[in-house]
Amino acid sequence: MRTLITVLAIIGGFALHAQNTIFSHAIGNWRNGPVVYITPLFETTEATTKPQLKEQLRAQYPELKDIADTDFDVLLFGTTEEGEESRRLLKVKYGIRKLQVVLLDAPPPAKEE
Repeated sequence: MRTLITVLAIIGGFALHAQNTIFSHAIGNWRNGPVVYITPLFETTEATTKPQLKEQLRAQYPELKDIADTDFDVLLFGTTEEGEESRRLLKVKYGIRKLQVVLLDAPPPAKEE
């Protein structure tokens, strides 16, 4: 019985650590464009999966709604600096490939009724 309790306590501890804050942004049409979309950096947790993030982002940004999963990726970062640097480098990278890059603005806050 003690072993079971110990194992459950360890597993519970791992679940709590999965709630660390991380930062993320998404990139759509990244393979061949013609327009590459990059979302703003946003805060999330390690427990949130990439498919969940994709679903949320598609709901927030109409530009991403019809992009195929193979051409839509969510990138994860430990700090805001890493995330902002990624956005900057991606803009330069796709600019060199002569693709139009659109840095999307943060969606307006939801109105409460």
